[in-house]
Amino acid sequence: MTRIPIKPTNENFDKYAEPVLARWLIEAAMNRTDITYGEAMLRLEQQVGFSSIGRATRLGYCAGQIIHNIQANFPDPPLLNALLVLQEDHMPSTGAGSFLAAHFNQPRLASQGFRDSKPAIWREYFESAAEEVYAFPDWPRVYRKVYGTPYKPDTSKMSPSSPTGGAEKDGIARGRGGEGPNHKALRLWVKANPAAVFPRLQVTRTDTEIDLLSGDRVDVVYYAPERTIALEVKSKDSNEADLTRGIYQCVKYRAVMQAMDPRDDADIWAVLVTEQKLPGYLKELAKRLEVPHKLVSPKKAT
Repeated sequence: MTRIPIKPTNENFDKYAEPVLARWLIEAAMNRTDITYGEAMLRLEQQVGFSSIGRATRLGYCAGQIIHNIQANFPDPPLLNALLVLQEDHMPSTGAGSFLAAHFNQPRLASQGFRDSKPAIWREYFESAAEEVYAFPDWPRVYRKVYGTPYKPDTSKMSPSSPTGGAEKDGIARGRGGEGPNHKALRLWVKANPAAVFPRLQVTRTDTEIDLLSGDRVDVVYYAPERTIALEVKSKDSNEADLTRGIYQCVKYRAVMQAMDPRDDADIWAVLVTEQKLPGYLKELAKRLEVPHKLVSPKKAT
């Protein structure tokens, strides 16, 4: 049976989006991370069933309602809504200004244009708010009090922090079984076609499924005269949780391989290779973490 899309009205945001977004924000708080507007919008559309929300920043309304409802039950709580951030700089939007101003008794934070004109000060207060949110131990109790149901972390396939999140069978021991045929095909194609991935790089050797001393296994490694490149591949089966995990895997591989290499000036790269474009919020995440991304089409002549 086809599910009827939910129209993105404020009434529907209150009913269908707010409890879910609150749960995601609490999960972010407990993992000491954040969630971008773009990610939240995509997950609300794909997981909850909203039709096109349009501008992701419309979810600022939901974030405001969340903290208003928390404040109605708990005096001066940490600003959970501050963890909903813009992908460009990973800080909350101007809509958080009134909450920051009241919480820290700094009226200037609510003034028009303050975020853009004083980004360093804005970040200082945002980070103070985030520290309070991360340090608060009772978010599950808050959720139950405000929304009347127990807090449960998101275990859907779109949750990057879920042990069973992701759609791709990449061979990682996370309860999803062995390597799937599409992941294997892409992994072997990347190994066999370094010139298609890096046309200007002189690769002298390639290898696959390389074990690191951390216990991790890298999909593919290219060996060039003055550079070593680890490649994490994500096939067309991957969803946003898989892609998010792939970016962080690259960060880990880069650090571990640098630690393993005895040369102080070793040039180690870790690159994410996919068969699909990255959503905007993941492009920004990869850029912020300095993880290069390569989009490939193995079936096309390259």
